[in-house]
Amino acid sequence: MLMGISDLIPGVSGGTIALITGIYNDFIHSLNNIKLKNIIKLFKGNFLTNLTYFKFDILFTIVLGIISSIIIFSQIISNAIDIHPTKVFSFFFGLILASIPYIIRDISLFKIKNFLIFIASIILTTAILNLGYFENENNTIFYIFFSGFICSCAMILPGISGAYILLILNSYDFILQKLNDFLSNFEFEDFKWILIFIVGIITGVLTFSKFVKFLLNKFKEATIVSLTGLIIGSLPELYPHKLENLSTVFFMENLTDYIYMIIGVLFVILLNRFFKKNEAN
Repeated sequence: MLMGISDLIPGVSGGTIALITGIYNDFIHSLNNIKLKNIIKLFKGNFLTNLTYFKFDILFTIVLGIISSIIIFSQIISNAIDIHPTKVFSFFFGLILASIPYIIRDISLFKIKNFLIFIASIILTTAILNLGYFENENNTIFYIFFSGFICSCAMILPGISGAYILLILNSYDFILQKLNDFLSNFEFEDFKWILIFIVGIITGVLTFSKFVKFLLNKFKEATIVSLTGLIIGSLPELYPHKLENLSTVFFMENLTDYIYMIIGVLFVILLNRFFKKNEAN
């Protein structure tokens, strides 16, 4: 569900949440197992055994959690960002900042190759997040499909927010409004746009996950380093205040925001302890 919530927030990537919770590799591998021959095998043999073998049980749980959280929290997140934007972004800033040591704990950044990849990834993310918004006055069927396709690629990559990509493409407000309208009125006209967007996402996920799996299989250490760079490059976009405003007085005036950052940090620590306990058992 955390992946679904994060995908609703510009600046937060569902892929980052997958890395934090330790399910990223299984998520990518399960997506790559979506093939006709595997689906046929799933129903021909022992269903439960094959479900686990192809990691479809993990994929089903993730997808169910994402869909549930989007349906339940889309309006709540939209209102929270409008009413308490600094608190929302403070929490996720702390959450993502605290996740970095866990992601690279088995990786050496002091190797020259890794360090160069790390810096290049930070620069790439910074460049993407500083793109100006596209001028898009008319949302066509193709454009919404394209938005879903590009958004899905960003959802898989930690550090690059799918919601932020939608903001760049100037289709975030349109899609979120259609989703909220459909959940309120159940009109087919609204559902049509959501369906087109979902088809774009599915197409993008199935296409791009193959590329990520190849990188993880062939260049695992370099891939983890680059993903970490993408995450770090996204942090300035998430930080809720201007850096030049920092002072003791400013800190005290916005103490609540920094408390939310600490809560985000503690959440990651507790989450990792929970997953370690589960692995030990």
